[in-house]
Amino acid sequence: MDKILVSVYALAIDEEYDMFIPINEKVSNIIELIQNTIKELSGNYYQVNPKAFLYNSIDGAIINNNNIVKLSGLKNGARLLLI
Repeated sequence: MDKILVSVYALAIDEEYDMFIPINEKVSNIIELIQNTIKELSGNYYQVNPKAFLYNSIDGAIINNNNIVKLSGLKNGARLLLI
């Protein structure tokens, strides 16, 4: 399997989105992909933040931007917070 399903809560617009993300990409690239997807799905209501981070919404741990997704501890069903 080359993708996992995660739930991303965008704090800036108070919306949650389920999306598939590739596991062989760096988290920094995934953050960009997630933000662009949310921007499109929200009708450009969400504004892309170049300094955005992903957090695990269960324990509040920051997801390291330099890791690739499969080594970051993210699994199917992960609940993330985009800040």
